[in-house]
Amino acid sequence: MVYKVNMLEADASGSLATFPKSKRGLEWAKEKVLQRTNVSNNIPLFYREVLRFFISKLGQLAYLNSETELVGIKCIHSNPERTVAKLEQETNIILPIISISQSSSNNADNRRRQTSNIVMNTWWSDEKKRAFRVLSIAPRAVDMEYGINIWAKYKSNMDQIVEQVRLLFNPSLVVETPFNTTALSFIETESDNSSFEVGDREERILRRSFSVKVEGYIPNPKFLVTSTGEIEEFNSETTIY
Repeated sequence: MVYKVNMLEADASGSLATFPKSKRGLEWAKEKVLQRTNVSNNIPLFYREVLRFFISKLGQLAYLNSETELVGIKCIHSNPERTVAKLEQETNIILPIISISQSSSNNADNRRRQTSNIVMNTWWSDEKKRAFRVLSIAPRAVDMEYGINIWAKYKSNMDQIVEQVRLLFNPSLVVETPFNTTALSFIETESDNSSFEVGDREERILRRSFSVKVEGYIPNPKFLVTSTGEIEEFNSETTIY
């Protein structure tokens, strides 16, 4: 599709205005975006935001204790080996607890787009009461693997938490970040990694593990095109539609 461009400001309905006839709109847009992209605005912190989402979401789970009181569960960022070491060394850790860690990240070639693609989104300005177009180079598709481990002393508590985790991914969980709400996560495997052989003075710890796959997109910097035909960096924390 070829755009005639003089400005990329949209009206209240979000429709594009016209560009100069001397240049193809997409070529103009890509050239402008590449000129303004630098190291500082090309660090999206996407992985950090995905991890923060999971910690927040899993930290909302709870269980009913023997007195039918609702007790919240803490979620921490830690690999299983480190969590086991803490449980063995520290006696003040209250179980049950949930830990999460990223195990791998790979390019998702079946979902990738050409780097020459320009992505256009719409942003509504409450101040100016009109919609604007936001430009960026196509994001990078990635598949991320996360390990979620539930640690508990009692099976009744474990069963309650496992039920909630399964319902959370039913059949998938939308990963919401400041960048987009299109990333989906799925439970791929579930396993019982409890240790039943313990020493005389050691307490048995139940452990249930989930392997979760996230189909996400690492975003490129986004730019807002002004009415004068220039572009300016767009605040990534602002919601786009």
